[in-house]
Amino acid sequence: MNEATARAMIKDHFDASAISAAGGGPGDDIVRASEIYADDAVLEWPQGGERIRGKADIIAFRSAYPARLDFQVHRITGCHDLWVNEYTIRYDDRPVNVVGIMEFRDGKVVRERIYFGEPWEPPAWRAQWVEGMEPAAPDATA
Repeated sequence: MNEATARAMIKDHFDASAISAAGGGPGDDIVRASEIYADDAVLEWPQGGERIRGKADIIAFRSAYPARLDFQVHRITGCHDLWVNEYTIRYDDRPVNVVGIMEFRDGKVVRERIYFGEPWEPPAWRAQWVEGMEPAAPDATA
């Protein structure tokens, strides 16, 4: 898959992934957000030890989500059939940093692994070596 096609598919996926109300609102397009997945796609959250098999179950899961979701993509990078996405998900306005790895086959995602990172207060002992930074801003290449 060429870079322009992959980026466009991933961008469209995130553009359609917002959920405006628990369980989905009238303007939400969960089906469009799921067009990126192959019928036999696998979605995994290693930190929770969970896996969803199949596009139909991915759509059902997202259609029943019990919170509002908003996605802010910071960076999309990859080539060929392997792409990494860095983004923030806001769960009912609570931000969580995320890295997702998408594996494509025949132009569709066949496997996605998503890793979450909660914000933390940095310890004072390392202040002499680090500099503060603002929360991730969208990258121009996203």
